[in-house]
Amino acid sequence: MTIYRKKSAQQSTSPSADAPRAAIVHRLKGADRREDILNHASRLFLTYGIAGTSTRMIANAVGISQPSLYAHFATKEALANALSARAFSSLESLIGRIRTADIPAPARLEAMIRGYIGFALDQGAAYRIAFMLEGPMHEVEAFNPDILPGMQAFASFRDEVALLQQEGHLREGSTDHLAQSLWASMHGLCALLLARPDFPWGDVEAMIDFHVEIILAAYQNKA
Repeated sequence: MTIYRKKSAQQSTSPSADAPRAAIVHRLKGADRREDILNHASRLFLTYGIAGTSTRMIANAVGISQPSLYAHFATKEALANALSARAFSSLESLIGRIRTADIPAPARLEAMIRGYIGFALDQGAAYRIAFMLEGPMHEVEAFNPDILPGMQAFASFRDEVALLQQEGHLREGSTDHLAQSLWASMHGLCALLLARPDFPWGDVEAMIDFHVEIILAAYQNKA
């Protein structure tokens, strides 16, 4: 089960980080090449932002031509959406594991809150793409299927909130409002930590513990 942990400053020593790209690119095909593109795009988006990252930069980082990049992702927006979808599929799986784990009912909400925070801080680039960009990521005025994993993750979270309400562990009221307010409370902390990492936050772990305590006090049934 994933909960928040302070990220290590240790640098990656994987071949994709240190080896000459030309020595390994030829071995990547199909799904592996697609994942390689997503991994490098994630790093560049987190470093330079979506607007500050070009497809040429991504192609150069991967070690392929721009036409080869477009064979996998037609636009930068499509790549950003795919990165977000991949991460939020992981979030949905995490929420599902928490819901089915052998955790006492009153503790399941805290487990989901800590799991969400851990996901957001561990998957910073994808989280920022999904929740912290200005304006639409989809180029056409139609439903964007790439947001489905995020919607499904929230639906699973909402279902657990509804169950905890039915069992008497959470305060009464609209389940939709309660779940959305909880999500907003978690997002606020994560967004601040990701948007302003250089702010002198002090002890981040202690602040997260305090924030979780405040959320639980506000939403749990006091009866």
